[in-house]
Amino acid sequence: MKYKPLDYKPGDSVFGAGAPKGAKVLEFWQWAFGDLSDDDIKGIFAEWLVAKILDIPSKRRISWANSDLITSEGVRIEVKASSYWQSWKLINEDGSPKDLDKILERWKTKNPGQIRFSGLMAQDATGELKNSDRTFKSDLYVFCFQHEHDPQFWNALDLSQWEFYVFDIDDLRNFAGKSVSLKRLREHQDPLDAEQLAAKTREIIEQRKK
Repeated sequence: MKYKPLDYKPGDSVFGAGAPKGAKVLEFWQWAFGDLSDDDIKGIFAEWLVAKILDIPSKRRISWANSDLITSEGVRIEVKASSYWQSWKLINEDGSPKDLDKILERWKTKNPGQIRFSGLMAQDATGELKNSDRTFKSDLYVFCFQHEHDPQFWNALDLSQWEFYVFDIDDLRNFAGKSVSLKRLREHQDPLDAEQLAAKTREIIEQRKK
């Protein structure tokens, strides 16, 4: 017998003795994942966004998997995301907004050399790999950078504010280790938009078949 996870719907409510009125799954999703500028949520959103752009079937996110996405051909893809802005720079602990003028003065735009994508190498998380050392575990690596400078206009849903880079692991390991800077990525590849990312990824996958 195989395990069958529950398929929660947005309208499903917390139930049982003492259940708070109106506590629905959708409310939880909005509470926990509503701010796409959060560092961890931004990364999860980027994984989902890349899956959509590349048209990769994916029923759900597996947080502990060795790769963020796996194509129907079995190609493993790791997705990394970064941006000029993170919510901890913009809001207080109670969720209230910080003074924007002070924010802009303190957090001046970083240069590409300061922005880094980390965690490229990691240990096996499933027990399927024989090597327990930190290593590259995916075939392709997609880097997503949200480049909007003004926090007032920052919008994760606006594809015009994103630039993408995709590398086969054989190319990436020539210039990257545990992390890589945005500057280094730009030295090795021009920024891609969503359509170009899809085309470039298909090209790399076809090349891997030869």
